[in-house]
Amino acid sequence: MRYKLNTGSSAWILHRVTGAILALYLFAHMFVISHVHKPEEFKAIMELMKNPLVKIGEVGLLAVVLAHALNGMRLTMLECGASTKLQKPMFYAALAAGAVLFVMGALPFFVGGGH
Repeated sequence: MRYKLNTGSSAWILHRVTGAILALYLFAHMFVISHVHKPEEFKAIMELMKNPLVKIGEVGLLAVVLAHALNGMRLTMLECGASTKLQKPMFYAALAAGAVLFVMGALPFFVGGGH
């Protein structure tokens, strides 16, 4: 027996995966923030943030945040009574909006060098 992956289950998996990634990111973020009161250590961490791999990770984080937020808005609309017949169009609308926002947000990293 094979399970058919449809739009709703794909959106569900995407939301759970991006949520888990964001939860893991919180630990890295708390680590960095915990060094704010130690200027030397914080400066060293900020130097590490200039690494191109970290920049790519930040762009990836943007994609994860957008996917999770826009999918969450779609889910909220469904929970508030939007017809489930709109699930597929709302998912694709969220993908399209996410793609536009991603390009707008990622472009400064590649053109302007980021921060």
